This record gives sequence, structure tokens and C-alpha cells, in this order.
Amino acid sequence: MRLKELLEIEILKSCKILTEEIGLDNPVESVMVLEALDIENWSKRNQLILTSFYAFKKIDAAELRDFFKKMTQIGVSGLVVKMDRLITMIPTWMIELSFEYQVPLIKMQQDVSYEAIMLAVYEPIINQQSHLLRTYYDVRQRFMQVDRYSSTFDQIMTEFFELIGNPCTLQIPCLDVNLTFGESFENYVVCDKKPMKTIAFTKNDYDYLQLFSDKANHYTTAVQTNIPNPFDETCILTVYHKSAEIPEYKVMILENVIDAIYEQMQAEYLIKQDRFTKLNHLADAILQNTPSNLAELDKLLIEGKMADFPNYQCVAFSTEGLKDIYNKKLIIKKLRSLKQNYLYFEHHHYLVILYNFNHDQITKKKLLALFDEKHLEEQEAVLAISRVKTKEQLHDILAECLDMIQFNQQFYLGSIIDYHDLGIFNAFIKHHQIDQLDAIVPNNLYQLGEENPELFDTFYTFFEVNRNYKQAAEKLFLHPKTIRYRLNKIQDLLEIDLTNPIQMVNYEIGTYLIYLKKRSQKK
Repeated sequence: MRLKELLEIEILKSCKILTEEIGLDNPVESVMVLEALDIENWSKRNQLILTSFYAFKKIDAAELRDFFKKMTQIGVSGLVVKMDRLITMIPTWMIELSFEYQVPLIKMQQDVSYEAIMLAVYEPIINQQSHLLRTYYDVRQRFMQVDRYSSTFDQIMTEFFELIGNPCTLQIPCLDVNLTFGESFENYVVCDKKPMKTIAFTKNDYDYLQLFSDKANHYTTAVQTNIPNPFDETCILTVYHKSAEIPEYKVMILENVIDAIYEQMQAEYLIKQDRFTKLNHLADAILQNTPSNLAELDKLLIEGKMADFPNYQCVAFSTEGLKDIYNKKLIIKKLRSLKQNYLYFEHHHYLVILYNFNHDQITKKKLLALFDEKHLEEQEAVLAISRVKTKEQLHDILAECLDMIQFNQQFYLGSIIDYHDLGIFNAFIKHHQIDQLDAIVPNNLYQLGEENPELFDTFYTFFEVNRNYKQAAEKLFLHPKTIRYRLNKIQDLLEIDLTNPIQMVNYEIGTYLIYLKKRSQKK
């Protein structure tokens, strides 16, 4: 209720406004009788304060000014001063302070009781709340008639559209739901957004949107909410309307449809979780406990719809160091887009997608085009691509991926790796001898890396540019003579012959292993 509407009630028509048009549109939500000037301890926004002039006796000017200042800060609806037989006029200083602080000042006659004003304020509020509760209950009954066991989002939104009477949309990307009822506003863009003030009996948050269409050269308004859900994904409900604010009874309809949508999403989530669990067990049986009997394996592949084509390939990534659950979902979504036939397997510390296809294998080049390698490094995510296998070779496809991830943790090659990146090191992995790689590195090379990193970096760069002195100098921004001097020094320290091909192969492998290990430690 607005202040001017309150003053139009019959019993209050004798009241006189002393501050002209100031604050007549202020909302009035409650009433309080003034007993002390510590208003900050008991008053609240949109409250009408009732008092007699006696409350202001023996108060100095500074205290009075502070009282009016606090009324403005709190957002008080107005100040009503009641006359009596000894006080028939409100002093000029009070009127001046009311104008200065923009507080509506109302003079109330002696024959109007405090109780009458309180009843005038609270009766319509109680009636309004009763109406809202009745609306909420009636709408709830309508939605309960929709069969919960066979309902769809389309049925829920059809019922909602009939009740709300406004164009509306529901968008749930993770479930491929995009429903529009009534006029379409798809060409409109949001040009302003602000939170909607909550009303009684609401538990959800809403935003008011202002939208504009260049094509139609037209503005419209809408109410929008993002419905929390067990998928932890976006679920946007939008209701379009012409007025600046949506009526409160329609908010009650919104509250009910949100409950219905949430319950439907909960049911969808449980179905998906059940299906995921079954498929995960199936993937576990194929990848971790691969049957040696091909007939039994065929049954599992057919059940998982993975027997249409002769070729299989895996992409695995470790989730142990992954920093963000959102990025995990994004990686999975991109990997799923690679092939139509796939089976998803999640373990405690890694995720695997097994693909079944005819031609066009998954390559490192394809994943580099699909993912930002720098972003993967920031997220500490490593993707390992297996070789293409037949169903007879499925028993070692998972181990191949996990071995690559393990190698990469010790000797970092990059955020996207395939079997061929490991080269001769695959022999150590195959025989579970990764730890033996340290043994093939000469001790004096380890010592060089620890005690003289400048010389070690020169040695590594020399190998990296295929033992080209000039290119090594350019890469290190040094003169070629400096490179030759350093390499001669390395030759003496390591007691090797740089022209001996066998020694060079051994020391080149050792240099790469030390370099990769250092990279891994930095990661």
C-alpha cells in the first residue's frame, strides 16, 4: 500500500499532509509507535511511525536533526504526529526538518486512534497475503494433477502457460530442452538486468530484464530465474510481460512451476545416474576385466552398442590434479563429440572414453585442434591417446593409456600425448620398468645438471637442434664460438667424445630424460 492510498481511507481523511507531495508514493508495509529516538535499533524500511509531540520534548536541536537523518537513511515511509487538547499545532522547526530530509509529515487529529491506523495498514496486507496463499495453494493443486510418473517438461510448461497467461520459455541445455510458449522473443537482446524485490512466501530469486529488438525496434520486459537443479547446470525460465512489474499472484504461479520443474529434473537426474552406473559397470567389464572368451566379449560390446565397427581407440585423462569440475565436464563433452559410438568409463583418478569406428582414427592433431593446450596445462590435465585396436586387442587398451599418463607424470612430454610420442620408452613401459629409466642416465650427466645448469642447458639445446652449432647459438642468443667452448668443456667434464655416435645416442637420451623430469617436477 502507498502512503497516499492509506490517507484516502475514510477514517484517515481528517489527517493533514504538511509536506505537500513529498513521499506520497512511499510504500507502507508496517506501523510502529515511537517510544524512543533510537530508531536505528527498532525501525525498518517502509515503516510508518506514529507519535505524539511529547516524545520530542526536552530534546536538543542536534538530537532532532540526527533523528530525521536516521529516518531518511532507514527509509521510513512517513511520520504521523497525533494532536491532543494541549497541543494543536506542529511547530515550524519540525515541518522544516521534514522538508529538509524529505520525510512525509502528517498531522493526525485527536479523535483518530493509533489502533485505527494500525488496522488500516495491516488489514489490506493480511488480505493480500491471504490471497497470495490461496493462489499458491490453488496452483499447487493444478500441478499436482499432472502425473508425476509420466510428466514431461512440455506438459509442465503447457499447464504453466495456461495459468500465467504470458509468453514464456524454458531452456535446459544439458537435457536439450528449449521450449517456447506464446509469442517468440528470440531476436531480442537483454539491455538491462536488475534483481527483483522478493515478496512474501517466495524462496527463489528473480531478475527483471529489459529487452530490445533491432528488427522490430521494440522494447519489452521479462522476469527470469535460473532454477537450481541436481545437474548443477543452467536451467533458465523466462516470462515476458508488458508492465514494469509482474503481479504478486503471478509470482506464486512461478514459485509452483519452479518446484514442478525441479522435481522433473530430479527424476531425469536419477534416471541418468542409474544409466551411467550401468554403463560404467559395463565399461569396467570391457576395459578392466576384459573377458578372454571372445563370445562373452561380443555380448558386452553389443550390450554397450560398441560392436558396429571393427576398430577401437581410447582417450584417457587423469582427474587427480584437475582443478575445476566445470573443466572436467567440458573436456568430457568435447571428447564425446569425436565419435558417435563411444562408451564412457570413470574411475577414482581417471576418465576413459572408448570409441568404436570404421575409419578416421583419433589423432593428436585432432585433439590439438579441439583443445587449447595451454589451458589444459593450467588445469593440469593430460590426455593420452591409445593406438587403434581390434576387439581381440582390447585387453591392453586401457593399460596403454594409463601407462602413458604415468610416464608423463615422471617425464613430462605435454598435455596431449599419443603412443608414438614415447618412442623407445614404450619398451620400458611395456615391461613395467619406468623406474629403470633413471639407471640408464650416466651419473656424471646428473651431476652436470645439478652443478652446472648453464652447461646442461647448452648440451640439451645442442641435441634439440640436431647438433647444429649455429642454430644452438641462435636459440641461446650466444656466439657460435661460445657454444663450441661450452661443448668442449662438457666433453672434458663428462669424459666423452662428441664424435662418437654411440656415446652421443646414450647421452642424448639421458639429457632428454633429465630435461623431461625437470619439466614434470615444475608441473
